[in-house]
Amino acid sequence: MHSRRPLVASFIAVALAALAPPLAAADPEHPLRTWVKRHPNKETAPKPSPNLGYEGSIAYARDAGLLIRHGGHNQGGGGEQHAETWTYDLARDLWTLKHTNDAPPGVCCAQQNVYHDALRKFVRFPAFSYSHGWQSPREVQLKNSSVWTYDLAGDTWREMRPLPAPGISPLRGAAYDPLREVIVVHGGESASHGTVVYDLYANTWHWMQPDDPPPADISQPGFTYDPVHDVFVLFGSQTKDDPRTWLYSLGTNTWEAHETMPHPPARTNAAVLAADTRNGIVLANLKGKDGLETWVFDAGEKKWSQIAGPQPDDSGARNRVLTYLPDINQFILENRTREQQLWTYRYAEAPAPLAGPIELSIEVDGETRAAALTWKLDQDETRPITVYRGEGEVSWKVKWSKAAENVADGAYRATDLPPGKITWFRVGAPGGTPGEGLSNIVRTQPAVVTRAVVSVIDPQRIELSWKPPAGSKVAGYHVERADVAVLSSDQDRRVKEPYRPTTDLAIGRITQVGEFHRLTDEPLREATFSDTTVDLEAGPKKEIEKTVFDSDPGRRAVDPEGKPYRYAVYAYRIRAVGPLGVESGPSPVFYSIPSAVEHVFSREEGDDAAQLRWEANPERGLRGYSVYRHDGRWNKDPIVRLTENPIAETRYIDRASGKSTRRYEIVAVDALGQEGLPSQPVWTRREWASYYVPYVEDWHQ
Repeated sequence: MHSRRPLVASFIAVALAALAPPLAAADPEHPLRTWVKRHPNKETAPKPSPNLGYEGSIAYARDAGLLIRHGGHNQGGGGEQHAETWTYDLARDLWTLKHTNDAPPGVCCAQQNVYHDALRKFVRFPAFSYSHGWQSPREVQLKNSSVWTYDLAGDTWREMRPLPAPGISPLRGAAYDPLREVIVVHGGESASHGTVVYDLYANTWHWMQPDDPPPADISQPGFTYDPVHDVFVLFGSQTKDDPRTWLYSLGTNTWEAHETMPHPPARTNAAVLAADTRNGIVLANLKGKDGLETWVFDAGEKKWSQIAGPQPDDSGARNRVLTYLPDINQFILENRTREQQLWTYRYAEAPAPLAGPIELSIEVDGETRAAALTWKLDQDETRPITVYRGEGEVSWKVKWSKAAENVADGAYRATDLPPGKITWFRVGAPGGTPGEGLSNIVRTQPAVVTRAVVSVIDPQRIELSWKPPAGSKVAGYHVERADVAVLSSDQDRRVKEPYRPTTDLAIGRITQVGEFHRLTDEPLREATFSDTTVDLEAGPKKEIEKTVFDSDPGRRAVDPEGKPYRYAVYAYRIRAVGPLGVESGPSPVFYSIPSAVEHVFSREEGDDAAQLRWEANPERGLRGYSVYRHDGRWNKDPIVRLTENPIAETRYIDRASGKSTRRYEIVAVDALGQEGLPSQPVWTRREWASYYVPYVEDWHQ
């Protein structure tokens, strides 16, 4: 590998504790180099299983000690694509279905979503949606942006809508880098973006364009980040025959292909990879000629070795996902055969990680050009700490230096901070031995605004309000706006086929978003803004020359007889400005239509009625809500509007629901009659309902 900057090596040594639990504890007993079936466990007291289908994704929230599972098919295998979010407690063999505020569209082929340890968010990327039925085409086309995040503590999904964004594909490789706190993505079914990096803190995508990368369209590569050797490892796919092991260095933006002997079976192996951060190896589970095989890769030695012994039950190409649980030194493999299996594996015993500094925070003072850093050590520790300081626009290009050593009181004051430039800080234990702690990164750049409300008051006035970004001191805000080109629900054939009725007051698809232009000359002091330079009655743009988003539906997807959307559509973004004049990354894009209705629940009433309830939307001047019912699984089955006019109540009873399975979505309607983004659909008399009995109550989703 190429040489790294000097301080990166010391960071690698202390980074392992960022993956360790806050308190050192003895690992639970587990046989070495042996797969153990943990779920369903029929030998001990059996626990219920949701028996979820294949092609889902898992990630480990180490701060909560829970596995997060999202997406995949239903219990029937190739049924509808789930949007469900589950947690799994390995120690208690306990599944929990989360009833969330909202959800991204359901997906299959969703492997390799990730957990962002520093910001404590599950990060979801798009995959295949809609093709297996029971989904709203408006929901898929309007809400399937490149990034959603799930906050386990708040049980909350947020659509991040970063623009511009690559066309993230199903079956991509994605891995979190805890050293730089970013996510690297490569490959995917029919992908063309190559190697890209997503910075969740700044809500920004970066196109890396390294020389000689693996194929851009590699489908379902095994992909993981090994922090011990500071390298991303890629091997295998579900469709290609490539014996090379690919290593990527984010610090130098270089890929290297290594031809090793021996190596795992290379032909259409559907490999899944995960890194053991305490022993410094990468584990691979993949398909061989006679079933599943387990291999170990040492990135330092560039060497593969096969692990003999019994393997998990054989399964299909897209039936397995793998991750590592550093607090208990075990891998966990979900393996979907005829049942939803969970297997664990321990490669080797490892020294218990030491407790380390956690939750580093920063408060910036613009007048003195200083920042107060504070952190805490676990329990009564008094180990001296080294403070690192760096400059750079992105975390993987920061030039780090030691700002102070032997700091013992959990606080440090940084001075002479340059205005208008990002300064970075991190603290860690000195010496750089594995197991010693390294904190999260903090910046003089404020976090992004994630929640905003866009209210259409009349055709010439739109009012915005937003919540300040969490954990950041803010001196002001800038507001940006872009023109948007759309198809109405009456123009878009995919929407027009099932919806009854379609209208020129509902967007069916966003086709273009133009470049954003700043509306504010000076930062706003308050978190509100009135835009009186709009003219919604002028109608939407038909074509935008310079764009940050394009989605060509194709001629066959457009009904030339359909009514164009009635009003102009605008997109807004907000940037926070810190005390030193450093601007945040862009907020999610917010459109000039109502946001998605949240916290929608349903329950069955008797044999043939259904009751719905939801939370009131925050937009001002709403006319009310429209209720839609999905009468069947496929596009030929109608999605019927049950409310002739918007209703003011946040409850609705459908007394003609019938005994069949139904889904419902709610949309808010604004002062002009514009229908907002569709809610997460909710079920009544759902398919495979018996599996959900242990996990739901009277009101459910």
